[in-house]
Amino acid sequence: MSKIFELYTKNKKGEDVDKVWFQSSNVKYCECIDYDNQLKTLIVVFNNGSQYKYKDVSVTQYLLFRDAASQGKALNEYIKSKGYEFEKMENADLATLDGELSFRENGGIFVFYDDGKFVMKDNKDIIICERDVKLTEAAFNTVCSALEAVGKQLYTEGKNFIEDGENREDKPF
Repeated sequence: MSKIFELYTKNKKGEDVDKVWFQSSNVKYCECIDYDNQLKTLIVVFNNGSQYKYKDVSVTQYLLFRDAASQGKALNEYIKSKGYEFEKMENADLATLDGELSFRENGGIFVFYDDGKFVMKDNKDIIICERDVKLTEAAFNTVCSALEAVGKQLYTEGKNFIEDGENREDKPF
């Protein structure tokens, strides 16, 4: 099987998505947007960066493609030959895909803060820590520095911090 890493998570729109990276001569990555009780949207990224979106794919055909020994052959057999409507999309950023794969394979941690909500997730997007706490940007950066000091690779995103001197709740993590 040519799967390198697989992750079932939510995308930025809050939709369930199955993300899979492959070791294949043709296909680098795919994601399948999983709508409950509906046909799926499949996005396939090739090793040259070109990407295509296939619409209304059956879950059976998607799983046959995803779990095949050869994604190139399976794409032809289970997706293209079935006549699914498709569109060519803008080329994917391969460096970003490779970076995310490396980050996830090496146990990276996602650290997010937005307007009083602090969240840490592991490389499979499982919540490690979630707190309602008011933080300054400096406090957020201190937490991130401490994690990096013990060897953790981080992806951080912080916004809507409180200002120094603002009333904040001092809650321990």
